[in-house]
Amino acid sequence: MKKITWTIIFACCMLALTTHAQIVRQIQPVDWKEVKKVADEDPQRIRDLVARMSADKIDTTMTWNERILAYYGQSYLTPNTEMSEGVDQDKLMKEGKYEECLALSKETLKKNPVSLKALSNAVFAITRMLKDSTNHYDVTVEEGQIFFNRMSRIFNTIAITGVGTEKLPFSVTSVSDEYLFMRYYLDIWEIERQSFTGKFDVFDLKETSQYYNEKKIYFDITRVMEIEKTLFNFH
Repeated sequence: MKKITWTIIFACCMLALTTHAQIVRQIQPVDWKEVKKVADEDPQRIRDLVARMSADKIDTTMTWNERILAYYGQSYLTPNTEMSEGVDQDKLMKEGKYEECLALSKETLKKNPVSLKALSNAVFAITRMLKDSTNHYDVTVEEGQIFFNRMSRIFNTIAITGVGTEKLPFSVTSVSDEYLFMRYYLDIWEIERQSFTGKFDVFDLKETSQYYNEKKIYFDITRVMEIEKTLFNFH
């Protein structure tokens, strides 16, 4: 069935993600030194874990440590592919060029199968195409679900790294991941202010949700700063 409304898909997505947000798990902060060590000494291990994490069918044998190593380790293998391509994807979405956005998202995912930006744009592009009453796009609900399932696994991996406090922040590898995580995992959309302090991005929130009821949310941007320093030659 190709005719499916944005509202239905969005509702299903939010239900699936926010249901996970209610699960109590033991927090496992990212050990950045260990992740970088594996990336430097055994990058194939990370590639193998990423392949398991991004498979169409979930690999239930993966541990949280393996998921963390896959997602955060990948940022050391493809640190320079995300930013410009993500901007281009967003631009195509805003212009209503959904097929082009999907194609570019898929190209990014060939290099980085766990790119949240590319996955989210692929999901939303497919959703828009399915909503088109002309039905002339060659996409299916099943294809969108595959990308969404992968995105959900990544959100759950970010969630396991903290609780959003200064002591236990959520870890991310890009600024866009912060917004995607807040909106589609925590159901937080209204932000009062964003500030930078030390190695944290801190958001003062205008609202809370049933999945997050604090007034602030902290993100560890250790890896974000490293990537930006490399890209822009900051010293």
